[in-house]
Amino acid sequence: MQLISPVQEKILQDFGKVKDSNQFYLTGGTALAYFYLNHRQSNDLDFFTSAEEIIDPFSRQLEKHLAAQGFESQRQRSFHFFVELIVSLKGETTLIHLALDSAFRFEPARIFPGYPDLKVDGLTDIASNKLLALFGRAALRDFIDVYFLLQDRRFSREQLAEAARQKDPGFDLYWLGVAFERIHTFPADSPDMLLLLQPVKFKELENFFDKWRQEIARELKS
Repeated sequence: MQLISPVQEKILQDFGKVKDSNQFYLTGGTALAYFYLNHRQSNDLDFFTSAEEIIDPFSRQLEKHLAAQGFESQRQRSFHFFVELIVSLKGETTLIHLALDSAFRFEPARIFPGYPDLKVDGLTDIASNKLLALFGRAALRDFIDVYFLLQDRRFSREQLAEAARQKDPGFDLYWLGVAFERIHTFPADSPDMLLLLQPVKFKELENFFDKWRQEIARELKS
């Protein structure tokens, strides 16, 4: 099973050739999995920027560039702060998201070997955003990503929570514990589990976040 698809690989190679692409950086699940943890596949490519005014004009330049490279693209959602494109090549499809990100950052974007024109979000920023995503939407892929981030042992739970708090003052441990309960709303055979390249049983995910929730409850009572 490949970590990224051929269509995603070609987009990552070509993205830096588009004017103003240096204002964006790859982040989210694909950046985390492909450049840091190698733990799962992802169905989309998230490119963020702190320059809101360039998102829409850049998206149109990107569409033109992709068309010249033989891609087909369809604009699904389009706002001044967010654009979603469905992009296809030779029968393979992926999503591209261009979105506004907070100007607050822990570290500069990185350049990885083989991708000289592609900026990749730093791990601390991706990790804190992942915990904030779990705090907010609590998709199963967010649970999976946070679990593997902590298994990687580059962050402790306390460090990850503190980074999320610095990124978003609205982050709150009590409501994080409430969000953790949503792990039990997913079936064990959820599609996100089928994207894993590093195996983990669904019960292990449930136990991990139940234990963390219990630790938060004890901490808040003390």
